[in-house]
Amino acid sequence: DKFVFRQVIPIRSKERLVGLILVGEKQSESAFQRDDYEFLSSVAAQAAVSIENAFLYEELREQERMKQELRIARQIQLSSLPQSTPEIPGLDIFGISQPATEVGGDFYDFLDGKNDELLVVVGDVSGKGTSAALYMAKIQGIFRSLHTFDLSPRELFSRANRILMHDLDKSFFITGLGAKFLPQQKKLLLARAGHLPLLHYQSGTKKMFIMTSSGLGFGLENSLIFEQKLEELSLSYQKNDVFLFATDGITEAFNS
Repeated sequence: DKFVFRQVIPIRSKERLVGLILVGEKQSESAFQRDDYEFLSSVAAQAAVSIENAFLYEELREQERMKQELRIARQIQLSSLPQSTPEIPGLDIFGISQPATEVGGDFYDFLDGKNDELLVVVGDVSGKGTSAALYMAKIQGIFRSLHTFDLSPRELFSRANRILMHDLDKSFFITGLGAKFLPQQKKLLLARAGHLPLLHYQSGTKKMFIMTSSGLGFGLENSLIFEQKLEELSLSYQKNDVFLFATDGITEAFNS
């Protein structure tokens, strides 16, 4: 004979329906009594615990997999940053990056040039996490590719924005700061794409100067407007002067 369900017992966990127990007739064909319902409710409660544990195990396994992937992503991202500082006569160079989470959107790079020149770039992708990290890797690759053309900071940023305008999601933008050091002339060329300003400590006067040139972030406007707003400054410096490039990870790190 065709089996017919006579009773449906819900399996609930934390006010959530996670399953059903479907029960047919008794073999004795007698009616269900109170004891039968209590027994079925007890079975449902035990099943709910087992099902919830299975869900938790799957969640934990997925979380562990994601953590492992983020650990690998962090290692890859940190290895993409400069692993050593270039040796340029007349310059003492240092850089460091410590992501607040496993991966982030802040980056810096030292682009060596000919004739002992150095182009320093620092950038910050809006937002945090893996999306920001992917865009960080993208613009870092763009800068390194374009640098082979021996560009000034302004030219480098202009060409980078033309590329990013086609590939950057409209919900993201990137800020950047670039300075090309010419140690033999004790001069640098500076361009800023909406980033924090460059700090310049003059050893002679023992004063700090905030170097702010005009410029918009990457991906915010079309190439024409971006290039119209992008200014390049030429600065002179002396022995023992200090230049500080930073991201908002520094300015937002308030203590008590």
